[in-house]
Amino acid sequence: MVKEVSQTELQVSELSFGAGALSGVYDKIEDGWPLQACQAALRNGINLFDTSPYYGRSEYILGDALDGLKEEFPRSSYYIATKCGRYGYTTKDFDYSAARTRESVQESLKRMKTSYLDVVYCHDVEFVPFENIVGEGGALEALYDLKSQGIIKYVGCSGYPLSVLLKIAEHQHQKGQPLDAVLSYCHYTLQNTSLADYAPRFRAAGVKYLLNASPLGMAMFRNAGPPDWHPAHTELRKAAHQCAVIAEEHGLNIAELASTFSFSGRDQFGLDTTVIGLEKAEEVDRAMDAWKVVKEREAGTQSVPQAEIDALQKIHEVLAPYKNYSWQSPSEKEMA
Repeated sequence: MVKEVSQTELQVSELSFGAGALSGVYDKIEDGWPLQACQAALRNGINLFDTSPYYGRSEYILGDALDGLKEEFPRSSYYIATKCGRYGYTTKDFDYSAARTRESVQESLKRMKTSYLDVVYCHDVEFVPFENIVGEGGALEALYDLKSQGIIKYVGCSGYPLSVLLKIAEHQHQKGQPLDAVLSYCHYTLQNTSLADYAPRFRAAGVKYLLNASPLGMAMFRNAGPPDWHPAHTELRKAAHQCAVIAEEHGLNIAELASTFSFSGRDQFGLDTTVIGLEKAEEVDRAMDAWKVVKEREAGTQSVPQAEIDALQKIHEVLAPYKNYSWQSPSEKEMA
């Protein structure tokens, strides 16, 4: 019998499904992949799907896939998280007004064939003035109103600079209306572990749920190296390529190394879940395998192979000059 998720608190699985990958930005998505990937995720106990209107047709594709699985997995068996505010690449494509926020939520409901959304984040909050988010007539005002109506369950913010996310969280806490959730990305990876330092400060600001996305650093740590559009500077991109070579020389896969490293941070500083981009069932299986390895090591039933210890030592040496470096966001191109 399929287990229903809690409707009174966010009891999310340790791994969550990043549906941004379904947009086709990383790879061409073949027919059948989304449904198969979602089915594999749900059968493995993954119960949160994260998407956004900004991710191309991700909401449509995810909605169709989950609708196709409704006989096996009804809506009450998983959580859906989406976003609002960002609808294109540059700052001109942002709209944090209350009216557009309400409209965006209604669009997301329709695309994903659901009557409610579990989490809605203000998307990439660093791109807009602070007051557009927290001020009167802004996005958070609309989201909390929708929460009071039961249309959404939890309100949050997502973005890249941790300092910006913390400023909003502290403001809302002082206001007596704390954020329910914060979604950070690329800040608990082989190269950047800044989220561990910020986590206690988010908790102190009343944030209930802390989510980490992009454990591979937006595809920075993969065999092919970072994609052409990656915002990291040239030196870091070269270092990431070198890390992939080091992993291969030790008979290992850099993406799996990066995943296990990121997953291991969950219990160390109180993460609720790690959101990892998934395109097909095989990727779900690989992510679950990496997660199981971490759990077995934590339980003491599996030791870390010497080859992995040696590879990680060399990888950390290569990445040392760029430890906790964060690229500019928004970039100059995105501010056009």
